[in-house]
Amino acid sequence: MKKIVCILLIAVLVLSLSAFLFGCGSGPRDEVLKLYMPGEYIDEEIFGLFEEWYEQETGKKVKVTIETFDTVEQIQLAVEGSQSDYDLLCPSDYMVEYLVNHNLVQKVDKTILDVTTEGLFLEEYLNAARQYDKTLEYSVPYMYGTLGLVYDITKTGKKITSWDSFFGDEFKGHRSLKDSVRDAYAAACIYNAREELMKVSGSVKKALIQTIFEKSDASTVEAAKQTLLKIKAKGDKWDVDDVKFKMAANAQDAPTIALMWSCDAGYVMNTYEDANGVDRDGNRNLWYVVPEEGGNVYIDNFVINKYAGNVTAANYFLKFLCRKDIALKNCEYAGCVSPLTEVYNELYAYYTEDEDGMFADKPENYTEEQWEDWKAMFIETMFPSEETLNRCGVMRDLKAGNTAVIDMYSDIQ
Repeated sequence: MKKIVCILLIAVLVLSLSAFLFGCGSGPRDEVLKLYMPGEYIDEEIFGLFEEWYEQETGKKVKVTIETFDTVEQIQLAVEGSQSDYDLLCPSDYMVEYLVNHNLVQKVDKTILDVTTEGLFLEEYLNAARQYDKTLEYSVPYMYGTLGLVYDITKTGKKITSWDSFFGDEFKGHRSLKDSVRDAYAAACIYNAREELMKVSGSVKKALIQTIFEKSDASTVEAAKQTLLKIKAKGDKWDVDDVKFKMAANAQDAPTIALMWSCDAGYVMNTYEDANGVDRDGNRNLWYVVPEEGGNVYIDNFVINKYAGNVTAANYFLKFLCRKDIALKNCEYAGCVSPLTEVYNELYAYYTEDEDGMFADKPENYTEEQWEDWKAMFIETMFPSEETLNRCGVMRDLKAGNTAVIDMYSDIQ
């Protein structure tokens, strides 16, 4: 008993000392802005620019700090489990809805930033955002993309159009499944409903795939589990962060086909910076597709944490992120596209007019027709057409089904 008490006292002293040291190092809480978001997803050079701008706007000083996470589910643990005082969180769509449903976020101050301001954001992405933030009061869209398949056409020998090329046996042993519970689950559910989905099109397909994205009953979860277990049984890989770099470098252990986000696919098709910070040429043999059965359009957002310690700076940072020059810097850094109207339009023109000469040199293994086809595919990857968006659903908070899906995924790991 004395030993236990002693250990507890030591733990309390260590925690107290840590709090004292970290508190002294960071300054008054209202002079610190804490971000919690995925790694390598924001240009940290903007932090100093924001600190100067914030002082000009408010007369107050602030220092931006950042901590990163690997999976969006870690936000739930940090906020709901630990009540961490991060000011701004960067969750995907379904996690925004979860946080709103559980009263874990605060409304954005509309006197500082109103995302519904006419023309500020593209309407198609605001409509998608209304799936998880009905009143658009809690979230500010940051980047968007789709979930689909990346493949090396020199290995497949053909264009890929269907989820069957991934979940079937054609490329068994040479596939990579993204190690993300919701992405893997969504892909498996689409594949399992492929026959029904292929019978419809347009708005009917969009509505049907949205229904599929929101199902988490026992039979649907079990069917997804069996589909994912088949991938594991064939000896295929579960995606780690460097799979896009392996495919880009055509490494010996690179998969032929992989479940991937469009932003990652586009990033390594163009000139990119690898995991070691070395600039590399993009791999023009990589192709990306949202399969014909359907896919996912995602929006990553910023939200203000319920337990934020500096709400004022958080609101001003959201406004700062929506500045065209700042958003462009973040898009260039992350290799993604913002749904801010002015930013989207400028980036679209930049790519389609080939301002950096990305499309100037045709690879030797492509005919002119094939090269034109590849260029069209790349533009579609970064700027999905209405046709593509019409076969994409938005991931939602599964409420009671969240636990069942997470438990299912844990069972097959």
